[in-house]
Amino acid sequence: MPSALEYFEEIAKIPRPSGHEEKIREYLNEFARANSFECIEDVAGNIIIRRGENPITLQGHMDMVPESISPFDFQTCGITTSVKDGWICADGTTLGADNGAGVALMLYALTAQELKHVSLECLFTVDEEVGMTGVEALSSSVLKGKTLINLDHEDGNSLLIGCAGGVNTEAVFPKIRTLPKGVWYTLKISGLASGHSGIDIGLGRANAVKLAADFMTRVNAEQVSAFSSGTKCNVIPKEAVVTFSTEAADVESVFVAYVDEVKELYAKTDSEISMTLEKTAEPSFAYDGFFVHSLHECRNGVVEEDTRGVLTSSNLAAVVDEDDGFRIITLQRSAVNKSRDALSSEIAFVFREAGADVFTHSSFSGWLLDENSPLVLRAAKVYEKLFGKSPHVETTHGGVECGMIQEKYPEMEIISLGPTIEGCHTVNERMSIQSLEETERFLSGLILELWE
Repeated sequence: MPSALEYFEEIAKIPRPSGHEEKIREYLNEFARANSFECIEDVAGNIIIRRGENPITLQGHMDMVPESISPFDFQTCGITTSVKDGWICADGTTLGADNGAGVALMLYALTAQELKHVSLECLFTVDEEVGMTGVEALSSSVLKGKTLINLDHEDGNSLLIGCAGGVNTEAVFPKIRTLPKGVWYTLKISGLASGHSGIDIGLGRANAVKLAADFMTRVNAEQVSAFSSGTKCNVIPKEAVVTFSTEAADVESVFVAYVDEVKELYAKTDSEISMTLEKTAEPSFAYDGFFVHSLHECRNGVVEEDTRGVLTSSNLAAVVDEDDGFRIITLQRSAVNKSRDALSSEIAFVFREAGADVFTHSSFSGWLLDENSPLVLRAAKVYEKLFGKSPHVETTHGGVECGMIQEKYPEMEIISLGPTIEGCHTVNERMSIQSLEETERFLSGLILELWE
């Protein structure tokens, strides 16, 4: 029977960017037919392949992030792979190991000779990378297993037992036209390290929206004609451009002092920060800058930590200059749903008090398994027996589908594992072949342990 690596190399040839998983669905349906497995495709396009009664559930997602250094049609072209120093890599594109490795491991488990007597069901979800819409649409009655092994972890040396949930809190401040007054400046901020608002938020990196708002608050900015910063809700904003006016007399000296302060504060995390301030001509129109102070007051960064890392955080992600207002995009995360919602409510209150229309959307649940639970202890025992050492047990402040699955199946115990993958979502993505082979052995051993 094929190994997980052989299945992965086969899957890599199948186009499957988020939102275009048709070909991988066809492949999975044909795989089920060829092996006489039950196969269910739901209205969202999720696939469930099942054999036997009272199964152990395995889960991963079909889609991959499409990034390339040159034009590449991910909808029609497969990924070209190669092996370099024990790592499987792509040629100028993302590799799709996130989560092609999980798909490959599930196919391996379904066909492995040593597991043929075990009842299994494998859930392959769609669109995980663009909002988890597949798992969001999953029925709360279709899965039959009581234990689920998620295969979307990216560290072969550890067990993942928790992730953050999240919610987007957005505010729209109306554009209130006013006659321009004061002296006008354009502030530009660039060169920030940025990063993922789940994985990197605990590193203390600078946020371009906060830097701009904090400086404008110091010089009592009264009007703006333009303000833009940030791109996506889950990305720490790395650039900002804002044109504003002030009647303060010492703007340039305040700016020099502020830049020195910022560069000293972020010397270790954002050594390439660039900030410029230039006088600019008075614009033909201006808007009241009343909303800037609320950006200054908005919580951002780590809010709560525990012994395993960041527990609760907020990312002041973007200011979007739209025709009818300035849209503020934020994302709150927490492994505890009550903490997530409380922080969202606090931020919503700050924006509403300043005059914005506020709404929340795209809420997803966190997940947290007790590190002394029977499932964790049994998994650790299998790992130690196979590799002669204890696995790390960790949580992630990023989001995985486990939280949304547990919300639909609250009695289900869930643990996550996977091979070591580096550079996910970038053209530098690569997967350790040794780690994939070890994860294959670990998964097989854990399934047998749970089946006994």
